[in-house]
Amino acid sequence: MSEKISNTLHSIIGGAKESLGRAVGSEQLAAEGAAEKAKADTRAATHAAQAQAQKTQNHAQGVADNISGRVKSTVGAATGNTKMEAEGHVQQAAGDIRRAANS
Repeated sequence: MSEKISNTLHSIIGGAKESLGRAVGSEQLAAEGAAEKAKADTRAATHAAQAQAQKTQNHAQGVADNISGRVKSTVGAATGNTKMEAEGHVQQAAGDIRRAANS
């Protein structure tokens, strides 16, 4: 089972236990349910934050590749080095793709 599904399931179960515990007057069941729900919700938030951090890092790498490629193609064009110019265009395109995929 994926982590996302597991966290959602535990959050729902924890919420149900908490509600049931309150309904029947069982503080222990309500507390256990609240703890299970909080743990699952914390894991879900941590997972989402890690995914966003990775996406941001990939986007930043795309920007760096784009800039490096632009410099390389400009230097290649200025010096008449067509191979360097072409490599720069390829690097720039790769940066554009990475940025677009992580926007």
